[in-house]
Amino acid sequence: MKFIARCFFLVAFGAVLIGCSEQPETFKQLLVYPNQKPIEAFKLKAHTGNDFTQESFRSRWNLVFVGYTHCPDVCPMTLNDMSKIYQAIPESLQKKFQFTFLSVDPKRDTVEHLAQYISHFEEDFVAITGEKEEIDKLVFSIGGVYAINSESEDYYSVDHSGRIFIISPQAKRFGIISSEAMHDKDKSIVIEDLIKLAN
Repeated sequence: MKFIARCFFLVAFGAVLIGCSEQPETFKQLLVYPNQKPIEAFKLKAHTGNDFTQESFRSRWNLVFVGYTHCPDVCPMTLNDMSKIYQAIPESLQKKFQFTFLSVDPKRDTVEHLAQYISHFEEDFVAITGEKEEIDKLVFSIGGVYAINSESEDYYSVDHSGRIFIISPQAKRFGIISSEAMHDKDKSIVIEDLIKLAN
């Protein structure tokens, strides 16, 4: 199982890198898509109960992480790292960003459950989910991948992208923060890149 999952992530990571250019000189760890396509129209629900669509990405830089609340390790660790990054960004620039957790497990991750889960990280973070068809539109549009291993029992795991997807204030896919950069304990370079992005 671990071997299959490892292969899954290697293939997925390689596919994303093929669609990315080398980092521009102004960025050290952000990988930028050469073709910044508009996000496909979709309709999901935020943990607040409000509708969340492609228009919800406009006017801010968006950092989107794909996962699920029953994830035992990668998701909570990544969201915790995102919280630290958010807190390290100067307060004057925080409003220029929107941090979003996209759950691809709507069977278990109801709006109410998402509201409880995301509250453990940052009150300004947004958690979204919805019908599978609408989830897939957004995941595909940003270049993400996921696979639900089984839904025959109450417990099942979900393989998913480990990187952070960046969507521009024009609601276009912009690039990624790699999972390797997120695994680095020193997030100062990522933070510097994001500050440059906001300025």
